[in-house]
Amino acid sequence: MGDLVNLRQVRKNKQRDQKAKKADQNRALHGRTRHERTLVDAERKQAEKRLEGHQRSTDDAETRSAEIPPETPKAEPKSKGPAKSDKDESNVVVMFSSDGPEKP
Repeated sequence: MGDLVNLRQVRKNKQRDQKAKKADQNRALHGRTRHERTLVDAERKQAEKRLEGHQRSTDDAETRSAEIPPETPKAEPKSKGPAKSDKDESNVVVMFSSDGPEKP
């Protein structure tokens, strides 16, 4: 006669094996060694430090804004012709003006 087999234990062992196989696959795909993690963390911290070193402090911004006067708005050139309203059509071309002929 053959060996007696407990089906419950066989089922549990099969599930454990499947979980272990899945864990190995996940480790291979997503896992990193401790050395890799510390290396990446150190590189990230160094990049942040370098970036912060290039930022201007708020004191620098205030002194620069005090040194440079703000730009004054420029006046628009005066037009010689009558004022145009919003109702004027854009496809009208003026061929003659009261100023006389234009010289090239």
